[in-house]
Amino acid sequence: MIPYICCHNHIGRTIDRVPAVGQNVQMCLSRFAETDIYAAISMPTAVGSPIARGIRDIREQNEAIARACKTFPNVFPIGMALIEPRFGERGIDEAEKAMDDLELVGLVGHPPMKEEVLPMIEVAAARNGLCNLHWHDKLMHRTAQMFPHAQFIVHASTWAAENLAQHDNLWFEVVQYPDGRGSTWDFKWFANKVGRDRLIFGADLPYYDYRFLQRVIEKADCDDDLKDRIAHQNATALIQQYNPNWTLPDHPPQAPRLCDPKTLWACNPAQPDRLTADILP
Repeated sequence: MIPYICCHNHIGRTIDRVPAVGQNVQMCLSRFAETDIYAAISMPTAVGSPIARGIRDIREQNEAIARACKTFPNVFPIGMALIEPRFGERGIDEAEKAMDDLELVGLVGHPPMKEEVLPMIEVAAARNGLCNLHWHDKLMHRTAQMFPHAQFIVHASTWAAENLAQHDNLWFEVVQYPDGRGSTWDFKWFANKVGRDRLIFGADLPYYDYRFLQRVIEKADCDDDLKDRIAHQNATALIQQYNPNWTLPDHPPQAPRLCDPKTLWACNPAQPDRLTADILP
């Protein structure tokens, strides 16, 4: 297999799913070791993460990402912080602390967040940061115009490719499906729309069994250069904007723990590409 860099890796738990879904750093490394993911841009879980203790929970999740980046700098060369607009000014302060004190390079949010998150994006933009808001719509168009000094990762949907390619501060993430379950990727078409230097691979752990997507990329009807760009070359260029001294490791990480594959890759029988594994004890 070719090397992969994941631009969309969550560490933590989503507790409002039944069953709860999650992964810790050790599980993440074990999965990477099996699947030729050499490195990842990591972030806390953006939906359903614990907030019973309020801003303290947000801070601890961001601290977990910062520790991963410091402990495994080759595998996690940059990290992003969770934002929570429900905390208002305290949430903005926490975003500033995450970028200034924890040295995380940007922010991650998730719908149904809308315009209320703009003050937090301003925090990232003031620091030339990176944002993954899970938007690929008209609001993303306005936001990219509003914050030209921030960079954004957006889902490479057909709509996004047709309507957002004009913005040079966007990176287009290749995830399981371009337009919902059952849709298929035409990488040559997407490359012609957004440029072959802006397509990047996103595993979206711990929610998807991205091995399905890796097989799609490797069997795709496109040239090897485009496959390499999607898999790792473009993400390397993105990471090096924030960590100039980082280079792609020579091999994927070692698995710190040998896990039962049935446990590590447990899935929904009705949707086998959707993982259901929680953090292992």
